[in-house]
Amino acid sequence: MVGRLKKLWRFLLQPKAGYPENCIKGIARDDGVTDGGQVSGHVFYFKPEHLRKDGWFEESINWEDDSKAQDFTLKQRKNGNIQWQRGIAILPRKAIERLNQQPTYKGLLSYERNTLRQNIYHGNILLKGKIEKPAIRAMGGNLATHVTKVIDQKYK
Repeated sequence: MVGRLKKLWRFLLQPKAGYPENCIKGIARDDGVTDGGQVSGHVFYFKPEHLRKDGWFEESINWEDDSKAQDFTLKQRKNGNIQWQRGIAILPRKAIERLNQQPTYKGLLSYERNTLRQNIYHGNILLKGKIEKPAIRAMGGNLATHVTKVIDQKYK
């Protein structure tokens, strides 16, 4: 069992081939973007209830596989309502990989594809669960500073 976990750990730490350049993060509330257009760190906050049995927090994203992914994400619904009321943020995959190589975060970040029946673009940004709450908040802020584009909701 320990050997399998070590293999999984090494796999999760490696940059992965076959992933698109960008991921898409939904922004649920207006306070997810400042008046100056910057994404707030809480958009990428890894919630305690998202800690998985394998020791990783997951934060849902969509992968920008094709030209339809942004529109698909903007149109996503939850309980009959548009889920991302404020819009979406575009985060380059390479930003996740760069952060994961910094001494402060080395090996704590990863990503995966986790398609769902109703969402072929779905994936997760992953954060190793054994870190303190201030570091979790800092990671959300760091990810937010690497967002390259915010797209406003147009399907209200």
